[in-house]
Amino acid sequence: MAGSTGLAQRCLLGAVTGVLSHLVYFIRGFHDTSTHAIFVTHASVYAALMVAAAARAGFFSGFITATAVFGSYVIALFTSIILYRVFFHRLSRFPGPVFAKVTKLYSPWTNRNDKMHIEQNKLFEKYGDIVRVGPNELAILSTDALPKLHSSKSKCTKRHAGIYSVVHYNGTPNLDSITDREEHRWRRQVWERAMTTSALADYEKVTRGVCRTWLDKISSRNGSPIDTSLFSLLITFDHMGKIGFSHDFNTIQAGKEDHMLTLLEVMFGQVAKVGEIAWPVALVQGFNIGGEAAEFDGLTKQMADTREQEDSEDKKDIFKHLLADYRSEKPTAFFNKNVLYADAGAILVGATDTIAAALAYAFFQLATHPDAQKTLFDEISSLFGKTVPGELTHADVSQVEYLDAVINESMRLDNPTTNSAPRMVPPEGIVVDGVFIPGGVSARVPMFAVQRSEKYFVQAEEFIPERWTTKPDMILDRAAFMPFNMGPNNCVGKRLAMMVLRLVLSYTIYYYRFDLAPGEDGTAIHRDAKNKLILKAGPLNLVFTRRD
Repeated sequence: MAGSTGLAQRCLLGAVTGVLSHLVYFIRGFHDTSTHAIFVTHASVYAALMVAAAARAGFFSGFITATAVFGSYVIALFTSIILYRVFFHRLSRFPGPVFAKVTKLYSPWTNRNDKMHIEQNKLFEKYGDIVRVGPNELAILSTDALPKLHSSKSKCTKRHAGIYSVVHYNGTPNLDSITDREEHRWRRQVWERAMTTSALADYEKVTRGVCRTWLDKISSRNGSPIDTSLFSLLITFDHMGKIGFSHDFNTIQAGKEDHMLTLLEVMFGQVAKVGEIAWPVALVQGFNIGGEAAEFDGLTKQMADTREQEDSEDKKDIFKHLLADYRSEKPTAFFNKNVLYADAGAILVGATDTIAAALAYAFFQLATHPDAQKTLFDEISSLFGKTVPGELTHADVSQVEYLDAVINESMRLDNPTTNSAPRMVPPEGIVVDGVFIPGGVSARVPMFAVQRSEKYFVQAEEFIPERWTTKPDMILDRAAFMPFNMGPNNCVGKRLAMMVLRLVLSYTIYYYRFDLAPGEDGTAIHRDAKNKLILKAGPLNLVFTRRD
């Protein structure tokens, strides 16, 4: 009896410690990046309890005692966490699934089939325009929230808002994952030098060359079906290699993915699978067991080092501008090699997957809307050779209003960055559509949901390019279209992305008509699409016919 009483007292002490650890530590601050330390600390405490108890009562009795005490601590800790999150948390009044209120593990559940963007739409339909999708996270379907979260005047920040804290190269964040505004501002200035009008003119020559390689690949297939979703990815990957590092991956000619591209998809896919939760990634990093991520970092470093060693005046790519800052007497942002390596990875990511998704869905819309394809051909054909003999130029095709309408409408329906970026609300909170959002909360506006909402677009689920030209009344709120984000963190490569989309589509349409291949009904591009932080289109087999 005395022994049982002693164990009960120890278990009670363990339970009290569990509650106190929640109230004193876990309830305060952001601890995702400390996951490894927390895990090791708890494992060490359990091991120490085991050793102490075994020394006093023998191994078996010691095991029972240590497990009972530590189990009491864990049960009390999580009970306290759950009760707080459900009944006392600052978001307790907001509607949402009970599972989401209890644990962030609701996020990977919603993306279990790689369709988080679809699941988020269902949540808005069920719970309204502001939904609690995590213990400390809101999803908001409102254009009123966009400037309050993302504009330059917003006090909302990236810090502690999501996955940013674990996206880095040896602890150095890339341009997109920087959470300090001042650091981001200086790094952004260097990137903007790589996106000037003169720099884009240099890249355009490369873009036209990639377009020609793509046309040669179409010709070589002799009318057999081509998976344009795959080739959209290969086109943008080869293009990224050339304008980013003056390197040719030759994936268009090979007709298959390069290992670097596969690693990129696997790495992003893993982060998406855990629902953008930072702590599993931090734990993997802490134990140094992230195989694909480590291999990707190694190949990125190798690519950056090779590009630096082979530097010359005739290489006019994005990395040239980053390297120039690194080599200057007073660098603006690239103070060491880790910054170079971090942003080399950003080039690989930013100039590939997002443009690939936009291009794939544009091909889909044009193939399933032959009238739009014909209209586009009629407008583009008169521009061939206008400025450069035998070529189309970006300056010319960028004036084709209908081309931009097709691209905009395609990106509206299938925004590559479906979930959009979260932001941490400042301590004083913000008001969205008259609703107070408390401070210290992570909030996001999923643009896939916004851009398909009848609140903002008439016939929102329909592909109608004319809403951007002759039918502006079909756009109820222009602020609802934000494919490249807004504010200081908007896409630095927006102009480059539009140039690639305009030229690839223009060259393809000028030389070829394209339709769904025999047996292709066009459903797989959406049915088999995967949300991997960036949307990856499902397969789409088209047949290309050379114009007379």
